[in-house]
Amino acid sequence: MPKVLIPLAHGFEEIEAITVIDILRRAEIDVVLAGLQPGPVTGAHNISVIPETTIDTVNADSFDMIVLPGGQPGSDNLNADPRIHALLKEFSARDKLIGAICAAPIVLAAASLLRGKRVTCYPTYRDRLLGGIYEDTSVVSDDNILTSQGPATAIKFGLAVIDQLVGHHISNSISKVILVQDSPQDIWDSCLFNDIIQALVGALELKDSYTQGQACRVAEYCLSIGSKLKLSMTEMRDLYLGAMLHDIGKYNTAEDVLNKPDSLNLREETLTREHTMKGTLFVVGISKLSHIAPTILHHHEHWDGSGYPGRLKGEQIPLHARIVAVADAFDAMISNRSYRDGLDKDMAIRELIKKKDSQFDPFIVDVFIECLNDSPFEMKDFSYYF
Repeated sequence: MPKVLIPLAHGFEEIEAITVIDILRRAEIDVVLAGLQPGPVTGAHNISVIPETTIDTVNADSFDMIVLPGGQPGSDNLNADPRIHALLKEFSARDKLIGAICAAPIVLAAASLLRGKRVTCYPTYRDRLLGGIYEDTSVVSDDNILTSQGPATAIKFGLAVIDQLVGHHISNSISKVILVQDSPQDIWDSCLFNDIIQALVGALELKDSYTQGQACRVAEYCLSIGSKLKLSMTEMRDLYLGAMLHDIGKYNTAEDVLNKPDSLNLREETLTREHTMKGTLFVVGISKLSHIAPTILHHHEHWDGSGYPGRLKGEQIPLHARIVAVADAFDAMISNRSYRDGLDKDMAIRELIKKKDSQFDPFIVDVFIECLNDSPFEMKDFSYYF
């Protein structure tokens, strides 16, 4: 029978602790509660629990997993106790499972267990994950670390622990007994949505061998700029979507025009310019994408007002469109095309600088050059967005 240790500190979140205890014991998993000191432990809402033992008496070898409930000041009290940090490191060294919910992932972070791991927590604590990669979802599993967001996700968290310890058939059976139902979010998750976006862009890029991978490269450049600008997670998501789909309007542009080795004539230039409006029409009316239409429509506007299609000038151009314009132009300059060889990075940077105040937002150009200088050989890794 698997055995799980749950340390309790004064101020723990009762829903998170008691729900997980109940769910695990339904699966016949042995759960041991250990207080930081002898005697009853009082939760954040004045419910007292009497643990079976204290932290001083437990041995990591006797357990298969440790689970930290969240709540405040319970999480901070756990975090302030060096015995908890020592136990966590011991569980980690033995490659045993470690779980935390709500604010408690910050305790794992303080024990240096989250760097490079995908994790979740109560949203207001996501800036305290110390290298953990935050995901806005109810439960996240990465290697031996299992995390969850808060009181309302405690049942899912408990079922996920059962999955890990005794198998999905047991957690599924308990889920049916207690009438847990899959939500649309569980079925239509963000990864599936993102895969559809990438497949769509991939189909477009098959038309033009010179632009394969261009959308993902432009998205990485844009997210690097967005990170420097300290954009919110929502803005970063929308910037990513706008960058990935900025050229989607080229889907019905003739291949002989896209790949023409000579200069375009007036008719061909007009057809090419229509891609911004066609791309906008592609997303308008799609509830989760229509808000990125300004990025697609205006990413060929120029800072001095000479661009298209709206001849917008300066800060009339949406910020995300200004960012995509710089990233897109840089990638185009360093890429080989049917009619020319790509420039090297330094030459492309000089071109960006030369076109500050005319084609490009000068501030965005400066920020982008900072991004390139921060990582001289490759852009920072933003792959967890896609």
